[in-house]
Amino acid sequence: LALMNNLFVQRQAGHLAERALAESSQDLPASVQNAYRLALGRSATGPEAKRALAAAKERGLTNVCWALLNSTEFIYVR
Repeated sequence: LALMNNLFVQRQAGHLAERALAESSQDLPASVQNAYRLALGRSATGPEAKRALAAAKERGLTNVCWALLNSTEFIYVR
């Protein structure tokens, strides 16, 4: 719960979204893929990209990045 409500994590999600957008020339689908690469070290799968793009259009890329930073894959090392 600390990661979900922490202002530091929320700020970092904003920075991640800004970087993903800047590095993909403000193209939202490319930004979603870039955010996955930056946060998780891999590209989004087809279904992940589709859901993340829909969420980014509805709620903004920062919320998608916040979800990535709170994902189990980000928190735990395999």
